[in-house]
Parts: sequence; structure tokens; C-alpha cells
Amino acid sequence: MSYNPFQALDLKVPSEFHEDLTRYSRTQSVAGEKKNPLDNPFDRYVDLWMLGVCIGARAGRTVELKGPASRTFVTGVVLMTDPDRIELLELLAVGHTGDPYIVAEPRRVIDLANGFAGAGVPSVIDMLKNGRGRPLWNLTEAVLDEFEREPEPLGASAEPSDATKATKTK
Repeated sequence: MSYNPFQALDLKVPSEFHEDLTRYSRTQSVAGEKKNPLDNPFDRYVDLWMLGVCIGARAGRTVELKGPASRTFVTGVVLMTDPDRIELLELLAVGHTGDPYIVAEPRRVIDLANGFAGAGVPSVIDMLKNGRGRPLWNLTEAVLDEFEREPEPLGASAEPSDATKATKTK
């Protein structure tokens, strides 16, 4: 059996973006029809969530996802065959908190990852929608542009956009 401390924990996105998981992933087909990767660039919901986690972590921003503001889309069992993602989530938590022992607290790690996703998923959706091309090309161009810029140092005071409603974390 593979190591997965997150298998019973919920992976969440902001409620207002839950439909976008379906729109931009190929997890569910409509009437058996295959979705086009140019319009639906993510194989699974968790792939879009993970990019959101990374974008949120890079910005050092989290959004608390609790109650009606959040929507569970799957449990961490989806990570069972993905040990690299499990390790990445743990490393992001250690890097963000400075506490290497946080890995012994899977709920804290996932709460932080969900918070990063809460901040990052709106940016991913903006990247998919905004551009001159189809969603995959828009996303590719936006990600390349994003990584050509230097990230803000943690603790820098930058106002979050209204779209993300993100809060700066410590």
C-alpha cells in the first residue's frame, strides 16, 4: 500500500469556481463525448486544483475555505497513486510554516493546501478565460508570463485583486 496521509481528507475549491472544475477538466464527459484538451486542458479536477495550490503558494496567499465558501470535490484518496504530489504538498507546508514537523499533521497540510488553492484557483480560471486563444493556449501563455516575473517576497504588502479575494499570509 502506498503512503497517503491525506486519503480521508477533503480537497476543496472556492464554491464559486466548482463548475469551472468541470468546464476545464476531462473528468466527466457529456453524453460519452470526448472533451478536447485545447478547451479542457486538465485530465482531472485534482490537476486544476494542484495548479491552483502552486499558484497560491508561489504568491504566498491563502484563502480560508470553510462553510458555504468552499466546495469539496474529492477526498485525498485521489492522491494514492501520486506520491510526488503528496511530497510536494508536504514540502509546501514545511516551506510555508518553517516547521518540518507539520508533515505529522496531515489535516494542517491539507488545510494549507486548500487555502493555497482558494487563492490560486481563481487565478488559474482567469488564465484559462483571458487571452486570444483557446483555454490551453491562454493558460500556457499566462503561466509562462507568470514565471518570467519574480515572485513577491513573502510578507510583501500587495493588494489582492477582487477576483481572488485572497489574503496575505504570514
